[in-house]
Amino acid sequence: MSETIEKRSRLSRLGRWVAELALVFIGVYAAFWLNNYQQRQEQLKRRDQILAYLQQRLEDGIASAKSDGAKEQKLVAEFQRSLDAGEMPPLRPFSFTTDYNPADIATPLQSGGIELLDIKTLSVLRQLESAVRADLSAMALRKTQRRTDCAQSRSRHLLFLRSGDA
Repeated sequence: MSETIEKRSRLSRLGRWVAELALVFIGVYAAFWLNNYQQRQEQLKRRDQILAYLQQRLEDGIASAKSDGAKEQKLVAEFQRSLDAGEMPPLRPFSFTTDYNPADIATPLQSGGIELLDIKTLSVLRQLESAVRADLSAMALRKTQRRTDCAQSRSRHLLFLRSGDA
């Protein structure tokens, strides 16, 4: 009889040990799951913040471009009206400045945004950056060419004046 009690006692201890082990396993698993869930929620929140920031920057840029375009359109219309009237409209200097800074988009991406955004969004951002850089480069090249043309024209004019003095 004492053997039976001893076997029951061992089985009882083994059962309690297995139950405690299962309880610890379930608790650790639940903690990992909860931690993973919280991290995922934080990532989704960060992704939404980055997308909202990028959308706001684009909307601000579009609004600014439309406003600047409307102003330039008025100047062009006034210039054209003067030309059509046979007048010589006053020439105004053209200067193009931009507040474009590649770091505006790169900073949120480098601070973890690359892992949070999908490939399609990153591809569109890359295409946008390439288009902006290409357009700015083309504008700078045209401006440099105009300066070069103007300098060459001045040089020719000075040479002409000097040759007339001789």
